[in-house]
Amino acid sequence: MTDNSSNKSSSRAGRFKKKLVTETELLNEAPQLMAKVAPFHELFKLGKLNEIQFTASYLILILSHRCPGTWPGSKKPFTKVPGIPWRELPFQFEPNVLKRLDHIETLEEIFANFALKSTPMTVNRAILEWGYGNYGLELMFRIPSPSEVLNQQKKGRRCVTCILDKRLASYILGERDALSFTMHDLIHADHFYFHNECYQGQLGFYGLLAKTFAYFDLSQEEFAREFEYVIADMNAYAIHLLKCLKSAMVHYFSEDYFRNWPKELNPPKALYALNTSDYDAVTMDQEILNWLDQFRLR
Repeated sequence: MTDNSSNKSSSRAGRFKKKLVTETELLNEAPQLMAKVAPFHELFKLGKLNEIQFTASYLILILSHRCPGTWPGSKKPFTKVPGIPWRELPFQFEPNVLKRLDHIETLEEIFANFALKSTPMTVNRAILEWGYGNYGLELMFRIPSPSEVLNQQKKGRRCVTCILDKRLASYILGERDALSFTMHDLIHADHFYFHNECYQGQLGFYGLLAKTFAYFDLSQEEFAREFEYVIADMNAYAIHLLKCLKSAMVHYFSEDYFRNWPKELNPPKALYALNTSDYDAVTMDQEILNWLDQFRLR
């Protein structure tokens, strides 16, 4: 597999791709990145960096390696944010970057005051809101299974994965480089929490699927892929999530497979009308949302 979508081809703030560098670049940079990340990981293990600060440092380390001298991007109106002094951390920045960061005191202020190169602003916001205690995130150094993600989400939590080992040299799950993978988690976290009017409905949906997880036949590989996407990688209105799930169940199995799924849980008739001309969103959406509400963890 080859890919030519290096982030060096564009400096537009917020530009984001699944594969930010080529396979060749990944192989070349991995040993250097592992060496740069190691002292920060040691600080984390010693309790001198918290989860948010480690993740923020991880993002900056890779960005500064790939975009030396230019990674801070454009400056934003100054905002003071409490946190850890970045000068106390083992960063090695170029003189021009040090000059740009002259008025910045904390690691957190870097994310509040710069539109980091090749980084969507949702990533910055997720880091900051996580630090403020508004986003219930958990740092992991491995990729959780879809069922783990489901169990986190039903509790209103999400994970953020930072890859530290030799997997830095390859695309994660064949799709994303490590930086893109971490950013992807933070973007999804921001969608999950920030002004999300669908949040309570999503919690009910995830609670329902966690309760009935054993029903689903995940030995059917195509269905398993769609099911795992719905439960672990899709932020959407609960009704839309149910429509996608029903579509997959009917497509790979049958209408009866769908109808027999939640019948012991007294679903409203509206559920069975999903994806049909009989469905009236004005009245039926609320019926289903009311039913889902019982599956939310209180």
